[in-house]
Amino acid sequence: MNSAVAVERLILAIYWLSPYAWIDALLARFEKRGDIDRWRARRYLASELYIALWLLGALLLWLGNGGLVAWLIWPALLRVVGILTKELGVILFGRCKVTPGRMVAATGRTIVLALENYFTAALLMAFVYTQAGVFDGAPATADAQLGTGAALIQSLSIQFALTPAFKPVDLLSWSLVIFHAGFAFLFSLIVISLFVSLLKIGSADHR
Repeated sequence: MNSAVAVERLILAIYWLSPYAWIDALLARFEKRGDIDRWRARRYLASELYIALWLLGALLLWLGNGGLVAWLIWPALLRVVGILTKELGVILFGRCKVTPGRMVAATGRTIVLALENYFTAALLMAFVYTQAGVFDGAPATADAQLGTGAALIQSLSIQFALTPAFKPVDLLSWSLVIFHAGFAFLFSLIVISLFVSLLKIGSADHR
């Protein structure tokens, strides 16, 4: 087994941890029985609803961080990993997507959904920073984590500049920042590749 196959299997394994994967698999079974257009439209709708609901949920987690339990950071981090692995599965292997086949053509819908996922990850990581890690140079809560506003600044700084606005002071904090920066770097490459692909398709259509 070569490294590409190993990565593909790992991506699929993480993908199947998502509730969406099971819902989509169920809808795909109905699609195979007939009325392909109808059931595929429902699969597209399910994927968009799932992404939109996570974006709303991430916003609520960030805003309501003070009254939430710290263990919620684990599903938040798992969702961030899931966002990255699904996009990598689509781009690299043509997997984890509604349409069959291994070829990937960028569309406006694909880019919009990817950007929604990008901001979902930013809000989820902002929530994580309110619950875990200690950072220097920012107003902190009673537990020494970042407050709501400072956490969002930290998250956006890492996602857009790959640099923390507030310096981590211990191993856990550095681990979170490095994980987040790695996500932001790889996801930025994915979005750029989608834009380049869309521009190529657009230029080809106008010849």
